[in-house]
Amino acid sequence: MRGQELDFYGKVEGLVQGGTGEELPFWMYSNSRGRLSKGTNALVAATLSSVYDFRNGGRLEAGIGFFTGDQQDNPVAIDEAYLRYSKDWFQITAGAKQQEELYAGLSGTNRSILHSLNARPLPGLEIGTVRPVFLAPWLGFEAKWGEYILEEDRYIPWTRVHHKSFQMVIRPADDWMIKAGLLHFAQWGGNSPDFGPQPSGLQDYLKIITGRHGGEAAIATEQQNTLGNHLGSWELNVQRKYRDFSLELLYNSIFEDGSGSRLANFPDGRYGLFLQKLDSEVLFSAFIYEFYYTRDQSRTGPHLYDQYFNSYLYQSGWTFHEKVIGAPFFLYDKVKDQIISNKFLVHHFGVSGNLPSSYDIYPYRFLLSFAQNEGTFGTSLFPGDVIEHKLSILFDIRIFNSIYDNFHINFLFATDYSNMANPNYAAGVSLKYVVE
Repeated sequence: MRGQELDFYGKVEGLVQGGTGEELPFWMYSNSRGRLSKGTNALVAATLSSVYDFRNGGRLEAGIGFFTGDQQDNPVAIDEAYLRYSKDWFQITAGAKQQEELYAGLSGTNRSILHSLNARPLPGLEIGTVRPVFLAPWLGFEAKWGEYILEEDRYIPWTRVHHKSFQMVIRPADDWMIKAGLLHFAQWGGNSPDFGPQPSGLQDYLKIITGRHGGEAAIATEQQNTLGNHLGSWELNVQRKYRDFSLELLYNSIFEDGSGSRLANFPDGRYGLFLQKLDSEVLFSAFIYEFYYTRDQSRTGPHLYDQYFNSYLYQSGWTFHEKVIGAPFFLYDKVKDQIISNKFLVHHFGVSGNLPSSYDIYPYRFLLSFAQNEGTFGTSLFPGDVIEHKLSILFDIRIFNSIYDNFHINFLFATDYSNMANPNYAAGVSLKYVVE
């Protein structure tokens, strides 16, 4: 529905799925924006947003969304609730807004190894650039600054999260784009059941921003090291446009301390290649390959290693509503309330396109991941130090488009093969209705 200056948009989604095992295959619930769990068999989600365009070129957007499923602790959960203002290259967002899906929905994580589509959006306040800001025809930058707060039901309730990112953008020619920079998150504040209230004043906030050690109010380990639980990634993206397709090379490091920030934990990180054709209505329109490696972790001794996404103080780790915030290949255990596998090697492939017929075209998406899961340094994922080798597959195809392309029906098929479990198969049907 459209007005002269105020536009409304809405979407309703439904999903029914089931499988042969007690848990669904990996790609039936991972990267589902925090809506699905390992045992979710039914889900309904609805979102409504409105956009007001000002005469000066500014735009105000407001949105709210809810979802419910058969595995929800609460009958209805908030999917997103936000207010956003943008103008030219600047944007400010208050609340919790779902991320944009990148790489044609084929990536194992989306933009970064630290921040995926696996969990719900973090609520808070974020300012940043909408696009590259060019200081010269060939040189620009992108940046974001955010302050968020995590949920109450975790080891340290209402943990705060500081976030910032900065990328230099180099455009040596019209068909080249190079981005390089830093992504940083830090958990801090809150009231620990073991150590009491954690430092949360202005001086402490400045220490979080700059990565300095804590003062007298901090626990002993944070007086010796940095205050809070820090996560970082050096990022590099190289994009090249050709006549019929574009190619992107991508790299994310991962670190949680000074040695990792100096790449002493190399080769840990995410490496990838993404190819996308300009014509999307072909058999193969996009392809991605990603390699994830986290087996170094700056280990220098039997008890000296990074323990990615886990924390001595913030014991719920890098999670939100019991979902890993970063790449879903990091495995979380709800009972232990911590990451139980952060030492792994993963090869991930994704392909999308359209299956043609004499009547219509049928968009599809195919994901395949091969993971070598070892657990963590100090604790194996399985008894006897056995390493799991797991193959996870998803095939998602749209089998119906309405004449106005606002009603979709998709079939989903997924399977897991593992040396530690019987094969697991599942199928599902999703329906989506869009109003705009």
